[in-house]
This record gives sequence, structure tokens and C-alpha cells, in this order.
Amino acid sequence: MEGMWKIGLFLLHCHLLVAPLAASCPIFLTISLAGKTLTEACLEVNWGPDCFAPPEWVGIYRQDPSVSNFQPELRIDGIRNRTGKRLTPIKLGKLHFPGGWNRPGDEQKTATRYPKGKCLPYYVASYNGTELLTIDCLKIQPNWLAHLKDAASMPLKRLFLPGTHASGAYITNYSKTKSLLVKDYLVAQHFDVWSQLVFGIRYLDLSVGYRNVDSSSEADNFWVVNENMFINPLIDVIRDVRRFVQLSNEVVVLDFSSFPIGFYKHPEIYSSLYHLIRQELGEVVYERNVSINEHCADRSFDDMRNGGRQVLLLFPTQELPHPENESVLLCTPWQRFSTSYMNISQTLDYMRLLFSRKPESPVQDDGWIFHAVKSIEQALNTHKLQTAKERAALINPKVNQWLNGPWGLNANVVAMDYFSNTNLVDVAIQVNTHKAFLAANDRFVNMEILTPRGGNKYSSQIYI
Repeated sequence: MEGMWKIGLFLLHCHLLVAPLAASCPIFLTISLAGKTLTEACLEVNWGPDCFAPPEWVGIYRQDPSVSNFQPELRIDGIRNRTGKRLTPIKLGKLHFPGGWNRPGDEQKTATRYPKGKCLPYYVASYNGTELLTIDCLKIQPNWLAHLKDAASMPLKRLFLPGTHASGAYITNYSKTKSLLVKDYLVAQHFDVWSQLVFGIRYLDLSVGYRNVDSSSEADNFWVVNENMFINPLIDVIRDVRRFVQLSNEVVVLDFSSFPIGFYKHPEIYSSLYHLIRQELGEVVYERNVSINEHCADRSFDDMRNGGRQVLLLFPTQELPHPENESVLLCTPWQRFSTSYMNISQTLDYMRLLFSRKPESPVQDDGWIFHAVKSIEQALNTHKLQTAKERAALINPKVNQWLNGPWGLNANVVAMDYFSNTNLVDVAIQVNTHKAFLAANDRFVNMEILTPRGGNKYSSQIYI
């Protein structure tokens, strides 16, 4: 073993002397939180973390600049710092998803597979002079998990699943929504649940409320709520999830995390909700093995896909009467951790504790969810009532940056408000690709070395 290590280090030394890798500067696009509506939101150019050698200039395009000599719609010069972002005047406008990925009707059975994602008409490229360095785009990623073949056999608790907090708290028509309270403080996502899943989100967090609306359909009584306000009908969210997994064959973790309105001391309402879920999702929800008290987080993507049941349903079974509380469709909720009442410094310390996986960390060997959010109450501690977008704009880039480092390798589920002002999905894909490589090549050691002065990263795998 020692001899192999010496040979490996010698080969690595030769590799660094002969073929050093160029310094990289990741550049990517996100959606700003400055606009009042989604169509009015502008694109942001982001760079870093660890942009050791900034490009001379960056261009934004409506077409792929690598295939022709297009002129940029916007040119940005003067990037100096290692990590940052710059707001552009380019508005997102109305999005149309290619390949049949707009919300389908019940008759649609197929859509184009995009295992590596599909660019929307918004590109960002970096240059030194006329030399193209990097290129990226705003993209949908409806099939990314199925593409990671070596990760498909890993238990879900070992994967990094990008998620949204208050997933059903969105507005589809701002002109019909009169309440400024809802628009500014309670809406938590730019996109509806269908679009979130198409962009690559694989965990959904739902708080559910009950109100009797005197309808012939019991489904009309259940609503997605946020901060104790009714936002959207639950049935729309559930049907989006069903259609998506049937069309994509991807896995979605659906977490019924809280029931703040109408459920207290009413087990019959919990039971009614369970029957609604079973009616709408029963054929696509994973069935756990109750005879061995199975932990659903131990299941893999392959386990679920091979059985044709790709929705993992997290639900507090103790609230249900017998026999519903023993249903094979319901999984015990995973551990949840939240930064709701923390400032940025406290969030950093908390992440250090959770993601370190040291003995003192409360994260155990099971599925766990990290909610990277700031509550209204925490915002009030700053003596200013911040909107939901203002709160997300403060915390999201920081958490996204920290996950790009070694902490990302220990992440399971990370959920955010307004995920679209980060590249959380891309980060998760990169991390899972790395995890899958290590799992498939467990006799390799991956080494990253920083040069003392230049700071350039070099990576090499040594077979032992």
C-alpha cells in the first residue's frame, strides 16, 4: 500500500509539472428578486466562488455564442473580486419550455428527454479578448437525476436533493391577487410547482390548511398555506407532482411538513387529507416495507423507478387514526433543521455544525432536510420589515456559495425560498456526480491541491 501511494504521488507530481489545469472562474445566470413579477424580473450574472482568474469580459446572449459569432446583448467588463453578482437590465419575460415541458394535459404521455439539461434562450459567456473561456445558460433540467447512473443505486439519504421551502406559495396571476401582504411577504417562489420540478427541484415542502368552502368536492377544502394564510389549492400541487413523475420518470420527495390551520385535534381531517393523497397519488407513491420498519431514506432511485413509484411521501403518521397510520404509502418525516431565526453569522455556524457530520452534529444516519430561510420574525429583529424576496436575496447567495465547498458533499436535502436566484440545482448535480464517481471507484483517492501562490486547483485520482 505504501509503495502504491509513493507511485501515485510521483505520478501526480509529474502531472502537475507537465499538464497544469487552467484556473477556472465559474460564470452562471440567475433570476433577480428585484422585479415585482416574474416576467419583470431581470437576469443576474454571477461569478465564483473562487474565481481565481477573472475574465476580461462577460457577454449575455439570446443564442448560443459557441455556434456562431453573435454579438452580445450586454457586455460586462471589470470583474475583479472572486465572488459576486451583477444585475442586468435584461428582463426574463414570459418563459416557454421546449420539448413538451410546459404543463401538459392529461392526454400528453411523452416529452423530450434532456439528461444534461436544455438551455432556454439566455446564455452567458466569458472571454479573454476573443478567446471563449466558459459558457452557461439558464436551463431546465427535467431528467437530471436519471442521467446520474452511478448515483441511481445510492440511498436517497446519500444524495444531494435540491428543494424548495414553502413550495406551493407562488402566484400565477399577479393582476388577480389584490393583497400586498400575500404578494410581498407570503409568496416564497417565483415559479409554480410544475416549473420548479422542470427546473430540477426534487424536494417539495408543503404546509397545509383546512377550511370548509361548502363544496361538493372535499379536495376544495385543502389549501397550501404560508405564515397562516391560504395561498393556493392543494389539489393543483398534487396533480402537478403526479403528472411530472409520470412524464419524467424522476423521483420527487413530497414533504407534508406542517398543518397550521384547521387540523388541531381533528384526526378526521388528517384522515380526509390522506384519502385525497391516496386517490390522486396512490399509483405513483412508493410503498415501504412495513414488516421490517423500513426507513424510506434507505431506498435508492433505482428501487423507486423499477417499481414505477417515484414519489416519496413524508407524513406524520401519528396524527392519523388506525388503520391509516400504518399505511405503506407514508414514510416517517426526515429530520428537519432551519435557519428561520438566525442571522448570517449564526447560519454559518449552524451549517458548520450540521454539515461537518462530526459526533456532536445532530445529523444522524438518516434522511435530513436543511431549510435555508429567514422568517418574518427574524427580519423584524433588524428593525425593518423585509419582504420575502429581500430575505431570500440576503441568505440564498451565501448558502449557495458555502455549499460549493466541501459541505455540499454532506448535504442531503437543501430547501430555499426563491431558489431561482441561485444555481442550487447545478450545485447538486455537480456534487452528486462527484459522489457517484467515488461510489463507483471506491479504490481511488481524490486529491485536490492548491498551489502556494497562484491558488489554482489541481485534481487527480490515485488508484490504491
